[in-house]
Amino acid sequence: MVLRVLPDAGEPQGGDTVTVLGYGFGGATGSVTVKIAGHTASVQNVQALSAFASAFGLDSTYPFALERITLTTPSGTPGKADLTVQSPAGTTTAVKAFQYLTSSQTYPNPPLYKFVLYDQSRQHLYLSATDHVDIFDLKAQAFLGAIEPPPNGPPPDADQRGMALTPDATQLIVTDFGAQKVYLINPDGSAYNGTVVPVGGVAGYASSGPARVAATSAQTVFVGLAGQGGTTGSCNGCLGQLNLLSSPPAFQPAPQPEVSSLTGTPLLQADAIGDVAYLAYDTSPGGPVALWNAATPDAFSLSTANDTATDLATSGDGTIFAMRAANATEIRGANLSLFSSPAAPELETIPNRVAVPGIAIHPSGALTYEPFLTGAPPTAPPATGIQGGVDIRDAHSGQLRLRVYMPEPFAMLNTDVDGLHGAFLTTDENGQRLFALTTSGLTIVQLANVPLGIGSLSPSSGPASGGTAVTVRGSGFQSGITATLGGKTANVSVTDMNTLVLTTPAMTTGPQQLVLTNSDGESASLDLAFSAQ
Repeated sequence: MVLRVLPDAGEPQGGDTVTVLGYGFGGATGSVTVKIAGHTASVQNVQALSAFASAFGLDSTYPFALERITLTTPSGTPGKADLTVQSPAGTTTAVKAFQYLTSSQTYPNPPLYKFVLYDQSRQHLYLSATDHVDIFDLKAQAFLGAIEPPPNGPPPDADQRGMALTPDATQLIVTDFGAQKVYLINPDGSAYNGTVVPVGGVAGYASSGPARVAATSAQTVFVGLAGQGGTTGSCNGCLGQLNLLSSPPAFQPAPQPEVSSLTGTPLLQADAIGDVAYLAYDTSPGGPVALWNAATPDAFSLSTANDTATDLATSGDGTIFAMRAANATEIRGANLSLFSSPAAPELETIPNRVAVPGIAIHPSGALTYEPFLTGAPPTAPPATGIQGGVDIRDAHSGQLRLRVYMPEPFAMLNTDVDGLHGAFLTTDENGQRLFALTTSGLTIVQLANVPLGIGSLSPSSGPASGGTAVTVRGSGFQSGITATLGGKTANVSVTDMNTLVLTTPAMTTGPQQLVLTNSDGESASLDLAFSAQ
């Protein structure tokens, strides 16, 4: 029996190393045959793994020994594939257990990038280096050139970091920690055409400046300042606000009254339309989380998370946000409450795994994308003996839906420990293309199939008699998808791969579970998805 395949995605040309975990394989390398999509893989090893039996609640009396097959994948066609194991004990097939990627391509470029930003309207990527921003054209699959705002000098005069686009995509906002400035740039064209806004630093630190920005629909931009080499305990006054309606644009400390209780260095990000922004703080022993909403722009909603945040990401819909704290990923809703903190089962763990800054969320809030290295990052490039990968998890349950290894490691150094110093991964509007900053430049991985997931329902309540049209946002929706709500079949109409509309059936009153099933058999569920009244 096959229990787990890891990683469960690989290159269409084959050659990836994959492990198959299960039992009944026979324990002898020469007696086991593995096929993926009918093509024979090269089996390297078959090992007994009794130490992992506890992960499945199996004690010493269990009659079958847990085993691991290590193999090299054959070539295949992009998409999901069955994996079949044949041994002296018999034959077993794990249906759709492996995915061949559509493509995986690295585009070398000399600069060591730290942040990457996706521009859907132009199909561009912006990659911030020390003293400039490079533009990559996704249509042409080529670098276009560099935007070089002043001062264009070496550190400490330049240290460009986080970026954001205004909701209308007319301005690219770039922070420069070294120069203590924020640049407002017209992204149409590779030459610099913009405005320089002096921000300054933070008293009590040897070096300080802006590190993260979040653009809102209220024509304001939140600016998160960071300090290094400080003599003070925490970073006070490290949240600023930029008014884009002023001429020239004016920078000031954030005026919301709750800011006085927000001490620490802020990680922040807004949703796609700029109506919601989430903030998390790194204060030791634990900082708060905060929500800004365009409906009440002069106030924050606060929650005492008591977590030292090191990374933060927001879904494009603004329904959830994810933060890294204490080496764990926490998923929080729009009310700031914690509803998930996934823990990897023993068989999914990677020894010496290191989290890479740049956690991403599917725009619908259905999935998280968690980048990692299989070992400690180097002090200087190149990285040797380690791999870079991305775990794609269900945002609600934490279930690992897909593990993808990159063709080369992320460009993270051992100084890039948090989201103030780098964000090495982002995705497109469908969560299908992964954009990664790797050791030689930019790596783009395109999934053949985005894992099926459920993000949010609107409305999330209605009459028990049924007949309510509900918009479901999620991921990986296919033509022919079916739905049950509270165990009853619901009619479904697919709008796109992230959106469907279902009509609620007659149900008993109370909370209802939603189950979606694609035509290939993949299923996803969400408890308490709808309240029947």
